[in-house]
Amino acid sequence: KQFATSQLESKIFRVMADRMVVHLLLLSLVAQIHSVPISKLSPSFDFADAMTFADRIQSGVTKDLFQSFSICGHCNEWKRFGEAHDGGYVQCMDNLKGPADVQAAYSMGVSNRDKWSSDIFEAFKTPVFQYDCTVRGPAQKCEECHFFPACLKGNESADPFPGRTSWTLKEAVKQSNMSSAPERSLLLKMDVEGAEWPTLVNSDLETLKKFRQLVVEFHHIHHEKEHELYLKVMRRLRAAGFKVVHVHGNNLVRVYQKEELRLPRVLEVTFDALATSLPGCHDPENTPLDTPNYPRFSEVTDMHTEPMVLMSISMAGRNGEL
Repeated sequence: KQFATSQLESKIFRVMADRMVVHLLLLSLVAQIHSVPISKLSPSFDFADAMTFADRIQSGVTKDLFQSFSICGHCNEWKRFGEAHDGGYVQCMDNLKGPADVQAAYSMGVSNRDKWSSDIFEAFKTPVFQYDCTVRGPAQKCEECHFFPACLKGNESADPFPGRTSWTLKEAVKQSNMSSAPERSLLLKMDVEGAEWPTLVNSDLETLKKFRQLVVEFHHIHHEKEHELYLKVMRRLRAAGFKVVHVHGNNLVRVYQKEELRLPRVLEVTFDALATSLPGCHDPENTPLDTPNYPRFSEVTDMHTEPMVLMSISMAGRNGEL
């Protein structure tokens, strides 16, 4: 009931904002044609209030973090790898045409299911390296699947799993004898229950650039004290050349919302280094291949990462452009 109320409030908020945008755009157009200020055309329109409304999350780490999950890369062809529900991931196939495009794949975090590994092997006939220190063996076997009882960590001196083996991403690639792999020749799927943040923020760009596509499950989006760290991760991936092409919300957790921006607390994000950049980024949208992680609950569809148009209009008004 609370979730439904939150969705309704968000929709009402955006409808009101859209009407304000249209009103302001029309007024500004007429004002420019007749060379008169907006206040003379509509004395009741309070531009200061509009700017205050727009500025509520105009800037700041949290707003920037939301926006970093906007879709900025174009994809024509999608394919789902892994389970039918939780554990399945939608990936872009525009730049993954066959075995020649992928020298190896990495499944970080396998737990008790890892159909992604066998699906990737069947599609590309390439070695798949599986990592997880919380289980004794692989959840999925295939002809070229190789399991390592190791977890991921942020730096070499860290010991997040006492008594167990843990490696940085660079060390994991080295242990699989792929340190000499050329740029954009590897794939990665990462579901490591929160360890993704320290792992990725400390990964060197040379290692990250070896990957063509990443599928990462990000956890604890609502932990605002960690937003600076989270934003550093997203900016580091962008610096490594990755674009967000797909975001799927996990429906097993609640939605995190700040003003009109909203995302589930757990996200499955597909990054593609070779995707064509879109002329403008937009809110995440589900593909026909997306399915709810938990089939008894409805899919998360109402995700908003882009600030409203009103915000840019507000800034234009301040700069004297309206």
